[in-house]
Amino acid sequence: MALSCAAALLAGCGAMPNTGTQRLLGGPVVYTYVGGGKPVVVLQSSIGDGRDPWVPVMSELRDRYSVFAYDRPGYGDSTATPPTPRNPCGIATELHDLLHASGIKPPYLLVGHSMGGLYQYAFSRLYPDEVAGLVLVDAVHPMHTRRMQVEVPLMANMLESMSRRVFRGMMQAEYIQQTDCVDPLLAKRRPDVPVRVLTRTVYTPEETISGFEAMVHGLEPNWLPLVGGKGIQPVEGAGHYIQRDQPDAVVHAVDEVANEIRERAEAAASAPSAASAASAASAASAASAASAVAVTAAASSASASASASASASASASAPAPAPAPAPASASASAASAPSGPSASARTRPLNGPNRASRAASGV
Repeated sequence: MALSCAAALLAGCGAMPNTGTQRLLGGPVVYTYVGGGKPVVVLQSSIGDGRDPWVPVMSELRDRYSVFAYDRPGYGDSTATPPTPRNPCGIATELHDLLHASGIKPPYLLVGHSMGGLYQYAFSRLYPDEVAGLVLVDAVHPMHTRRMQVEVPLMANMLESMSRRVFRGMMQAEYIQQTDCVDPLLAKRRPDVPVRVLTRTVYTPEETISGFEAMVHGLEPNWLPLVGGKGIQPVEGAGHYIQRDQPDAVVHAVDEVANEIRERAEAAASAPSAASAASAASAASAASAASAVAVTAAASSASASASASASASASASAPAPAPAPAPASASASAASAPSGPSASARTRPLNGPNRASRAASGV
């Protein structure tokens, strides 16, 4: 928040028709629930605002969605004064309980402006399974106040003084407690849902000169790791109240998120069918391959049997072979060979060593 919205914090609200109430301590909480269709779009306003800033957006959304907006306790027609802490977690829990008590079932497409964006961020971390999508409309970052105290101390001191002297009741409590529970939220699961982060482009000269605009731009990219999303979407010609200055931009962001929700649901629904079809095709292919193997094996077996039978028949009908004749040279040698001592022994020469030995001995 800054100077451009300080006056709006004190503005009146409550132009929407009351369609339902829930009683809390000290009085009712009044809400508007209109339209039809899914998902349920839940609008959350900034500090000091009731439902009134959402009138231009709701009139467009109600034709195709169920839309919920309410006056938080202490604003507009809601006079309840519940003991719930007025920090982001307490307000998110209060909204969650109000939706369920009113019979409005999840999943919810959360839309939040300014401090209301911080509250919807808290809701998404506290109840991730009940969130279908998130649209932040120039939302207050969880580190907004701390960074402003360091980088833009004059403005931080001015707003702090205003919260003490001008704000009253629930508005004062919300401003003072806005950072009380934001740190523990980081440890909680972030829902994997479609997200759009809209930011303003129009600032007052005081916001630019003081460094407030630069501080806000420095925090904007840090929304993406906190909530997801494809990028920051600056809205041309829009100040802090984008839903009033450029309501079509907010409606378009809601439509984009809703379309993405439907696409994801359709993809999830078709995934089991595709897996079943692939499994059936794989089983059919395996059965076909097995059948082909069996046919091939049977054919091979039949061919082998036929070959064996033919070989056996051929062996049975062929005549027995005649004994091979002995070689002629072998017969001749056997016939001429002497029966006495070998020829080599009989033809030993007389002048060999034996004769010389006898001569030397005198025989």
